[in-house]
Amino acid sequence: MENMTKKQHPYLYFNQNWVAHFRVQLQEDENLRREWQAYVAKADGLLENSFTDEVEADGVDSQHGKYGPPSEQVAKMGTMLGLVYQVTGQRHYAEKLKEALLHYSTYQKWHGKGLLKNDPPWHSELNTSRFCHGFAVGYDYIYELLNTEERETIRRSLLDLGVLPTLKDWVFADTRIHTLDSMGHNWWAVMIGLAGVGVLSVIDEEPEASVWLDEIIRIFPEYFLYKGSVLGNKSLNYDEAGAFYESLNYADYGLYEYLVFRLAYQHAFGYTIFSDIPVLAKAGDFFLHTTYPASERPMTVNFGDGYMYTGAVHAAKMLLANGLDDPRLRWYLKEWQAEYGFYDFIQQDRIWQGESRPPSPAETSVIYEGIGWATMRDGWEKDGTLLAVKSGFTWNHAHADAGSFVLYHKGRPLLIDSGNCSYERPEYVDYYAQSEAHNVVLFNGEGQLRSDMPRGVKEPGHVYHLVHHAGLRYVYADATGPMSMHFSRNFRHFLWVDGVIVILDDIRAHEKGHLQWLLHYEGETCMVENGPLRITNGDASVIVKHLFPQQLTLKQKEGMADHAPDTKVTYLSYETCELVHEAKFITAVIPMEPEQPLPEVTALEGHEMLGVRIRSGGKQTDIYWNLRADGRVMHQNCIRKLNGWETDAYLIAVTRPEGANEDDWTNVERCFIGYGSVLRHSGHTLFASMSRATVCMELSAEEVSVSLQGQPYIRAEIRPAMMPQRSTAKGCAEVVSEDNGVIVIRQSTALATRRPG
Repeated sequence: MENMTKKQHPYLYFNQNWVAHFRVQLQEDENLRREWQAYVAKADGLLENSFTDEVEADGVDSQHGKYGPPSEQVAKMGTMLGLVYQVTGQRHYAEKLKEALLHYSTYQKWHGKGLLKNDPPWHSELNTSRFCHGFAVGYDYIYELLNTEERETIRRSLLDLGVLPTLKDWVFADTRIHTLDSMGHNWWAVMIGLAGVGVLSVIDEEPEASVWLDEIIRIFPEYFLYKGSVLGNKSLNYDEAGAFYESLNYADYGLYEYLVFRLAYQHAFGYTIFSDIPVLAKAGDFFLHTTYPASERPMTVNFGDGYMYTGAVHAAKMLLANGLDDPRLRWYLKEWQAEYGFYDFIQQDRIWQGESRPPSPAETSVIYEGIGWATMRDGWEKDGTLLAVKSGFTWNHAHADAGSFVLYHKGRPLLIDSGNCSYERPEYVDYYAQSEAHNVVLFNGEGQLRSDMPRGVKEPGHVYHLVHHAGLRYVYADATGPMSMHFSRNFRHFLWVDGVIVILDDIRAHEKGHLQWLLHYEGETCMVENGPLRITNGDASVIVKHLFPQQLTLKQKEGMADHAPDTKVTYLSYETCELVHEAKFITAVIPMEPEQPLPEVTALEGHEMLGVRIRSGGKQTDIYWNLRADGRVMHQNCIRKLNGWETDAYLIAVTRPEGANEDDWTNVERCFIGYGSVLRHSGHTLFASMSRATVCMELSAEEVSVSLQGQPYIRAEIRPAMMPQRSTAKGCAEVVSEDNGVIVIRQSTALATRRPG
């Protein structure tokens, strides 16, 4: 790295030119002035703060001790008092900040004493990083007011208590304890990022600082590109589509702290040599797709250690501040009514002064195959319907929840994740992180191994084949790996069509036992007239109707409220009445729409077939589940005739106008094929491919539109009742020919890194 030309303090995040410009902005912009006045009032409140004695901070024998309050205090003072001093020129803000820096310079360490009991001992933790940031920006902003002795004291404390212990633990080859494989999660980005800000603050005064900075910059891309380890039993960090496996909450935290460093680096050097890191351009999508706009207040998908009512506003702001412009993120910040803070003033133009718009209607479904998440929604308007599914890795902040799901509807949470509580409470490990706290299927009351949380699940779950086409949505979760001590098959399919979410569970156990289908909810329950369950939360309601098995026992279980383990709540367990070796559950989840007739949902049953008929909005959709296609027959084709449809598909769903002749295949308007190579009716082949594929077709005289997924290379033929005016294919598929009544679709993609679903 070329040495930075020595600059006059302040230079972290802003300089004196920015201060002069900002003062003019305050005179001209009334809204900005109002936000600034509120910020100054908060800074005034800090003037009354007393400081924490180290004896008190070190009073608890744990990794964090009681260092949280002092580290948070100095981090706030460094940014708030430092910024207000620079803009107003009023020395009492700087004097209070100097007093804080000198006080916390007397500490012997910036971490809980419990760390020293580790083998080998650690010397840095999250509070260490907060001290680093507060000291770095504080030192930069009041530098000119400090005498030589004060500068030396503060600088040495920053280095000796914060930066160097962190770099020795996390970076330097000769002393390093941690690797991406041992701590490949949010801590890594937080610790090194904020230590990096500390290095930047003394770049002109510490001879080795530029060498340290080079090393930090060199290894950061490795963190974002880390893809996990089989031998080490570790998950990847970031999905290629931008999602972080630990949870939305920790995606916000870890990414934010890295971007804080990146912004400081860019401002100090005027350029960046960060590779660059492609996932950063996609990280904001994860925040968008996991948020649920609601009239009362937005919510978020809270799988793992998240919180339903907290968004990723900090990281979203910093993505914008770092120049990763995205109008959807400004919409996101407005939805969450994000307050102004330190970076909002410094980077106001990037964060707030630009286009703001919601995601497009084409962005209502997403799959994160790397972390095992998928979300589907009916739109971006407030109070719509959101379904989210998870089947991924279990370790650390990612719970034992393979195959779980949540449903938000009409502005309310209805089918929920149990959430979490303080990590110091035994209930966190004993309940919240375990399978029974999630909407999964248990075997004899048991879920995933309880050791999966501390040691990692050996075979993680996966999600496959997201389809969103022609008004139909589909995804399936393979939760067999995490439950392999009990199950050889544990598939959960979600088919959302005509206002009904059909959940199909394909379970096969190693031995006979009782199965428990769990349902966690928020609100009140009642049984409706014909047997289904109705869950109501405020103005929102959902019907849960079990179709198969037809004999289930409903039991109430006692759980714990989100972030409130002392508050007991009820959840439900649908249990098989007899010991079973395998079972097929079909459950209809029907979000209720005010002043609209409830879809009519009935069970279908035949030889080696289960199914569902949905009548809604003048349409009839018949879903057929080919039981012969569940792996029970080896080396033989699983072709069955399902109400006239001859197919080897695992699932099919055909939609036609209600009342249309069911024997006439030509009146089908939409057809879904889940894992099938052929679909025939009355001697006519509608679809054919040599490998089984997941397909959704919309059929009309005007257009045949096709969504196709499966093997890396697929050639498929579609033979509609009449050739349309045009034929289209979604995604990577393309129409290669239309001739003699046959539409040929081809898809060629990169070879899969794992077996296709």
